This record gives sequence, C-alpha cells and structure tokens, in this order.
Amino acid sequence: MEPDVLVIGAGIVGLASAYHIKRVDPGASILVVDALPGPGYADTGRSAAAFRTFFYSRTNVALAASSVRFYRHVQEERGFDLGMMFVGYLFLLTGSEYERLRPVLDEMRRRGLGFRLYDAEELERMLGVRTRVAGDEEAEMMGLEDIEVGVFVEEAGVMRPERLVEFYYTELRRMGVSFLFNAEVESLVLEPRRPLGIPGEPLPWQDVRVAGARLRGGRVLRARRKVVVAAGARTYQLLDPIGVDVHSKPKKRQVFKIKAETEGLRRLLHARGFNRYGVAPFMILPRGVYVRPAPEERSFWVGLSDNLGRPFAWEPDPQPEEKFYLYGIYPVLSKYLPQFRDARPYAAWAGFYDISIDSQPVIFEVADMIVAAGTSGSGIMKADAIGRIVAALYAGQEYAELYGGERIRVADLGLSRRRVEEELLVL
Repeated sequence: MEPDVLVIGAGIVGLASAYHIKRVDPGASILVVDALPGPGYADTGRSAAAFRTFFYSRTNVALAASSVRFYRHVQEERGFDLGMMFVGYLFLLTGSEYERLRPVLDEMRRRGLGFRLYDAEELERMLGVRTRVAGDEEAEMMGLEDIEVGVFVEEAGVMRPERLVEFYYTELRRMGVSFLFNAEVESLVLEPRRPLGIPGEPLPWQDVRVAGARLRGGRVLRARRKVVVAAGARTYQLLDPIGVDVHSKPKKRQVFKIKAETEGLRRLLHARGFNRYGVAPFMILPRGVYVRPAPEERSFWVGLSDNLGRPFAWEPDPQPEEKFYLYGIYPVLSKYLPQFRDARPYAAWAGFYDISIDSQPVIFEVADMIVAAGTSGSGIMKADAIGRIVAALYAGQEYAELYGGERIRVADLGLSRRRVEEELLVL
C-alpha cells in the first residue's frame, strides 16, 4: 500500500515526527522505514541521553523546555517510566571561563533561568573535585587551569533513551502507524507532478516533487503526500544527490562506561546535596569532558566533544577508539577528579552528532519533502518539539504549538527565513 506519509528514519526525531503528524491528521496512513532491525538502534540508542533547559538561545530554551515538560508528563502523569532523573547539570568553570560567561549568565538569570553557584571549597567538599591544579607539572603542560566556580542547574538530568523510543513506538503502533525495518534507503525518488511519459523524466523544466525512496535492492516506496527525512547523520547523503543542502554534517562522538568499583568512585556517584536522589549531577569539566552518572548500572558514562581535528565524516559502523579515552579524556578527567585515576572503561560505543550551521535544528520543506536534521547532539532533549514543528509544517501552519502552549514560528527553524539566536552558553 502507498502511504500518505513516508518517514525515513526510526530514530527519536523520526518517531516524534510520525507521532505528531498522526495526531494532527489521524486519518493519514504513515509508514516509517529504517535500515536497522528496530527503532532507535542508531544514534538515538548511542546517546548519552542527558537533558537540560538551560540555554542562552530562546529557540533552544523553547525546544528543550517544552520537550522536557512533555517527557515529564509522560513519566509522572501517564505512568510510562522514561528513567528521567533530574540530577542537575554542574558546569565546572575555570576563572577565565567564568569571566567570559558572566554576562551570559547574568542575562540568563534576568530571564528567569535559575542556577546556583558553588565555590571551589564547596566543590572539593561535596564532590572531591581537585580544583587547584596550578603547580602540577602535567596539568601545566596540558594547559589546565584551576576550577573557580561551579554553575549548577536543577532543571536538567538524565534519562533512558530506549524507554523514550519505546514510548513513541508503542503509541505509534497503537495509532496504526506501520514500520518497515532492515530496509536501507539508498536514494530519494524524484517524479514530475504531471508526468507526460517522456523518456528521462523528470526533465529540468518540469515541476518536480520528492515522491518516495528507493531501497537497497531496488524496491521503491512512494508517498501520496509527503516524504519526511529524519535520517540523522545520514541526511546529507540523501539530500546532496538531489541538489538540496541541509547545512548539517555528521561528526563522530564516543561514550565510555566506567564502573564505580572503588570507594572514591562510589562516594562520587552517591554525592549528596545536589538533588533528591543522592546522586552526583551531570558534570562538565574544563576542556569539555563530561561525566554522566548512571546509578542504575553503578557506573559513570564519560565523553568529550572533540571538535577541531575530528573530521566531518560518516561511517556505517562507528567504533569507539581506546586511544581517544586514554589520551583525550583520561588525562583531564583524572586531574580534576582523582577518583578516576587508573580507571578503565568496561564498555563503550560510538555514534554521531548531526551538526548544523548554528548548533540548532534545521526543519524545512521543499518539493513535498520535509527535512528535520541538525540536532547537534540535542536530539533527545528537543525531539518532541521538533516533531510538533514537523507536524505543523505538514499541516501548512505558520506556527507550531509546543507542549505547554508556547508557539514558535515554523519558518524560524528553516533555511530561507531562519531566525534563531546565537547559542552563547558553549563550553
């Protein structure tokens, strides 16, 4: 059967888009297709699955805050456990970082985005952070500076990505949405709106639409109304051949798991004073190393967004690099958090961020194709809002209503009339 809507990609953005299209048009038939054996198997399932609503850009705040509110509603009012824990985010800042960000933080406080400050002595007492590295020969060789301030944000935390995927997938199946897995989309299919039976159609002078997708093996899937491309890091591979620039590119990201098996790491994991769980917050160290608590596993997830030097490139089966942990993450991690000294990962995985031109999502329509890309590592924390914007675009609406009632102009996330604030809270 030829569906009304073909969604390419069963990651979190594709699932949320299908869910909200079905909500605004219950009679539409929808088929979601993915190259892997099930939903959320690619970068969604390889995410660190942390969330925050603390951004400088009003667009980022709107997308993240509404999505987080919806997820909280799903967990607390609809009773579907997403593993959400509001453990908080703790940005550990050097003196120079704090001075650079002070005007940004002052503006965010003026807007009502609350946070707490901790001084170096408090950080040492509560978490065992080594705030003073001056005089350490290795630290000085690495250019590391003393930590002066901790900026703690309460409306932030971690969740289980597979549970969020399960929520949307279960709802979509209940709503009658169809899925086709193990079906890799090789290319998009262009067809004239008014075919004339001329060899070589579509011709340059014809009015053309994106009519569907060709799978590996040759099978063609067509859509009567719209094709939604939510293929994450692979989006550019589908759009470049038809001459559409999505303005986003893939960049590899890696996560390493470390078991809290020493007394020091156990104390750190169960640090008190930050949240009601008695768990350490999600910590961002100088140089971008992050530490995510995973108390259900009695472990930590650690990673680092290496930008300069890491190519924009896609791999069919990305693998974690042991050397990246040993020489990229561990030296910084162990200097500021000595509890991790001699710690080695017991598991690891790699995926991709789909990096946009301004680190904010790109959502637009061209020739009956709706594209949702460029989530830049924030796919999970913004997915529900992105899905609502995709649905508004599908319905021809100028504004999308996010969960909680805030309205956002659909064109603001597009390309030709894009209007988003620069994100200044970048570490």
